[in-house]
Amino acid sequence: MAEPLRVIDFGCASPLRSQTLWHAIGYGVSAGAPATLSFTRPAAPYVCIGYHRGIEEVDHDYCRANGLPVFRRMVGGGPVYLDAGQLFFQVCLPARALPAARWQALSVLLEPAVTAFRVVGVPADLADELEICVGDRKICGHGAGQIEDAVVLCGNLIERFDHERASRVLAMADPDQRDQTLALMRRFVAATPVDPVLFQASMISAYAEALGLAAVPGELTGTERSAVAELDERFASAGWLLGPDRPAPAAGAGPCARQVKVRAGVWTFAATCDGAKVAASVVRGTVEQVRLRAGGLNGSTLGAERALTGVPLRSVAQVLAGFGDPGRRFAAAFATADPGRL
Repeated sequence: MAEPLRVIDFGCASPLRSQTLWHAIGYGVSAGAPATLSFTRPAAPYVCIGYHRGIEEVDHDYCRANGLPVFRRMVGGGPVYLDAGQLFFQVCLPARALPAARWQALSVLLEPAVTAFRVVGVPADLADELEICVGDRKICGHGAGQIEDAVVLCGNLIERFDHERASRVLAMADPDQRDQTLALMRRFVAATPVDPVLFQASMISAYAEALGLAAVPGELTGTERSAVAELDERFASAGWLLGPDRPAPAAGAGPCARQVKVRAGVWTFAATCDGAKVAASVVRGTVEQVRLRAGGLNGSTLGAERALTGVPLRSVAQVLAGFGDPGRRFAAAFATADPGRL
């Protein structure tokens, strides 16, 4: 007889509980509870940031003004906007049940979700970068990590998506970067307004079949209920929100670009070097849009922007070499961008 896949539907939950419930399941599965698939819909909008990311990536003034609480999760990824237009699913397994290689483990955890999207009529694929997409548009955000001896993956069905608010909660001092980020979000992040009840049923069937488990309704264990209470307190604390200590910048280190990832291979950045300001959109390694600001170009700013459009990021310095000292300063600003930090 197949082992169980515990299924828990939490329904609508407060922003805080929509995070602490699935974290508690991680501790429960680590302690011996069965593999679990859970579902949650936040009752109100909020912002959530990955464990290792800097809290300065969130526009806290905007969040406070709009009543958006901010929480830090235990798995990775940058700050994201969540609301009732998104149905979240979380699958949690003992670490021993998955391949040791992260890429392989993510494939095992994501493929059933792709199957579920297809069952409800969404022609989804798992892209090479392990993002669930329709064509070149991401339709499901996900984050994964390990809590003690359990691995958890969280994803979402995006029934409606507020692109403007999702970009606005991110701290971006450069208005050109903000405009470019919003444009890329609208282009590369799509909602799939399917029936959430059918989607949820399809998810249960797909995960049970793929994992060789028998889906059974369940509830939290006593250990998990205790964990929820402890996590409620922890996640609401100022110290937890600040996050773990991060290495201080090396002495003499130059400025870093402000980078925002929209989906794999699609990102924006803004940087300043010696008075030269750059805001650019990068799509699959190519500069797709750029805004340059600096003195000394003598009216050739537009020409420099045109020259950079469509150029591989690695070739930017070569192109800018033809624009004298301002070009060299722009090239230095471009050099602060690092796709490896996305």
